[in-house]
Amino acid sequence: MLAITWWCHTIKSPWSWTPRVYLGVWILIGVLAIGYGLVMRRRARSVGLDRDDRRACVWFALGLLLFWVASDWPLATLGGAYLLSAHVVIYMIYTFGAAPLLLLGIRPWMARRAIDRTHLWGVYRTVSIPWVAAVQINAVLVLTHLPPVVNTLRASQAGSFVLDAAWIVSALVAWLPVVGPFTGDRIKQPLLTCAYLFLAFQLFPMLPGSLITFASTPVYRIYELAPRLGGWTPQDDQQLAGALMAIGCTPVVWGLIFAIFIRESEKSRKAGETPPLPAPKRAEAASGA
Repeated sequence: MLAITWWCHTIKSPWSWTPRVYLGVWILIGVLAIGYGLVMRRRARSVGLDRDDRRACVWFALGLLLFWVASDWPLATLGGAYLLSAHVVIYMIYTFGAAPLLLLGIRPWMARRAIDRTHLWGVYRTVSIPWVAAVQINAVLVLTHLPPVVNTLRASQAGSFVLDAAWIVSALVAWLPVVGPFTGDRIKQPLLTCAYLFLAFQLFPMLPGSLITFASTPVYRIYELAPRLGGWTPQDDQQLAGALMAIGCTPVVWGLIFAIFIRESEKSRKAGETPPLPAPKRAEAASGA
């Protein structure tokens, strides 16, 4: 029989492949999908959808898909009650998959209308400052991975929801200077964009990741005492989780840095090319020819 709960949380029963239904996840995804679809439908009827609007729909759908994968059974169940490594994978999917894709799905006219109605321009202007965005995501990373916080929040559905919500919100804020809906608020210089990606998403996570990896004893009581899966010990699980936190973001961060480098190199190459001079016209024959 299906187990139906509101959100994932710690359970003490042995792992089972029987699906679990998390109503909160399905309701939240349904609200976001229906709301986004209605807004786009209204836009299509009024002024029509251009190519960027249709592309944004694809990005938003992919972002919702990744959010669902990370928040629902089986990954959410594993991360909430059994494996610290699955817990870290959920954080990685939220931060490096769902959040940037959801932001790419928000068109400027859509974001402007939402901020106007909620009167949050002051908040938006503050959190979209690069150094503020970088500091807050790393602060959330550290705070939400302190052993007392994890052990307390993962023990209940409400606490686990708060933990996941903090991750997705901080990730959305952190990506504003790179892929935010208003291009004027994004970091302009490519070199500074690369530096921001490294400092915000790569450099600082290495510290807590390394501490978790090389800890001689299990750090989190909730995962140490969880029912075991296969032959995995709590120490094996913890070492994998620490490694994922320390270097799991490397393909995304350095892939983006490499893409930016290639794009700017191509722009420089095209800017340096000069069109060939037209061939001089041959002098016409003298009169009488």
